[in-house]
Amino acid sequence: MTKKLTKFMANMLLVAAIVAIAASCSKDDPAPVQVSGVTLNKPTLRLVVGKNETLTATVTPDNAADKTITWTSNVPAIATVADGVVTAITKGEANITATTANGKTATCIVTVEYIVATVLIPKGSFLMGSSDGSHLSGIPGTDVNATPAEPNRYSDEYQHRVTLTKDYYMSKYPITNAQYAAFLNDAGVGSTGAKSGIQGGKTLIEASGDTYDWGLNYTNNQWTPAANYENHPVIYVSWYGAKAYAEWAGGDLPTEAQWERAARGGKENMSFGIGTGKVLTGNMANFEGPYPYNFDSGGEYNDPSGAYAGGTTAVGAYSTYINAYGLYDMHGNVFEWCLDKWNSSDNYAGLPLTDPLCTEGLYNVLRGGCWYGHAMGCRSAFRFGLNPDYRRYFAGFRVVFVIN
Repeated sequence: MTKKLTKFMANMLLVAAIVAIAASCSKDDPAPVQVSGVTLNKPTLRLVVGKNETLTATVTPDNAADKTITWTSNVPAIATVADGVVTAITKGEANITATTANGKTATCIVTVEYIVATVLIPKGSFLMGSSDGSHLSGIPGTDVNATPAEPNRYSDEYQHRVTLTKDYYMSKYPITNAQYAAFLNDAGVGSTGAKSGIQGGKTLIEASGDTYDWGLNYTNNQWTPAANYENHPVIYVSWYGAKAYAEWAGGDLPTEAQWERAARGGKENMSFGIGTGKVLTGNMANFEGPYPYNFDSGGEYNDPSGAYAGGTTAVGAYSTYINAYGLYDMHGNVFEWCLDKWNSSDNYAGLPLTDPLCTEGLYNVLRGGCWYGHAMGCRSAFRFGLNPDYRRYFAGFRVVFVIN
C-alpha cells in the first residue's frame, strides 16, 4: 500500500511539473500577432502604355507575424502586377489589389493612357478608294462604283469594300516636334539622327534646314524643336523614324485601310472627311489654298485669293473642321507615313479584303496631302509611295493602337 501511494504521489508531482512547464512556455511564447489591415502608398495611379511603377504595401500592426502580400490585377490585359510592380499594357482602367495572408485587402485604381491624345475608330467595313462611276445602277453606299466618278481621281484608287476586324485608337493629331524630340532624347539618339539597335540603324530624322526650319535641331547634346514650332507636326522624319516612334509609344503606324477609314469619318463616297465632304478650301485645311476642290464643279479649280499658310501650321489649328471621329489635320498640313509597302500603282490587287496590309515593295505609302500641295492631293482616297529613307519638309505621321 505504501509503495502504491508513493508511486501515485510521484505521478502527481510529474503531472504538476508538466503543467507548470506548459504554463511557463505559454507566458514566454504568446499567440502570433495577426494582421489587422493593409494600405498602399497610392490609392490611384496613372500610367502611360509600356511604362511601370512600383506600389508599396504597408501591413499593420508592424509586429504582425505574417506580412506576406499577394498581388493581383482584375484586368491583366490592361495592367499587370508582379511583386508590386505595375506595368501598363493598354488603354483602360484596372484594379490592383494587395491581399494579406489572412484576407485583408487594399486596392489601387490604375488608369492607363497612351502617350498621345487619341480617339477611338470603330471596326467595321467601308468603301475604300474612289468611285470610277462604272456601276451607277448599283446602290450608293453599298455597291462599288455606284456613285459618279470622283473628279481628279487616279486609277490606283479603285474602289473596293474592306473590313477591319478590330477597333483601334488613333492619335488625334499628327505627332508634333515636341513629342518626337521627347522620343529621340529618351532613346539617346544623337546628332546623326540614327542609333544602332533602332530600326537597324537607319536614319530616323534629320535636322531642319535653313529654308524650312520648322522641325527639330540638335543642340547641346539634345534634340529641340525650332523656336515656336513645338506644336507643329514633326518633319524630315523617315518611315523608319515614324515606325520607331510608334513602337516606342506602344503602338504602330496605321495601315492604309486604317488611315483611310479614320480620314473618312464615316463619309463614304465623299472626297473629304470634313465639311460637306465635297469641298476643300484654304480656310478648312492647310494646303496650297489657290488650288481648292469642289466635287460638284469638276474637282480642282483656281482661286488666286485662296488662303495659303506657306508652311506647316500648329496641329489642330483648323479646329472648326474636325471629322466625325474627332480627328484633326487628316487633310493637309503634312503627308503621313502608313505601315503598308507600295509595290506598284495597283498594289490593292491581290490584298485580302479583311485587314489588308501590303508587305512587299521598295516604297512605303503616304496619305493625306500637305501644306504645299493642291486640294486634290488631300482627298481621302489619294495615295502615293516614297522610299522609306526619304526625309523631307512635307512628311510626318500619326500612330494607332489596335485593341486586341
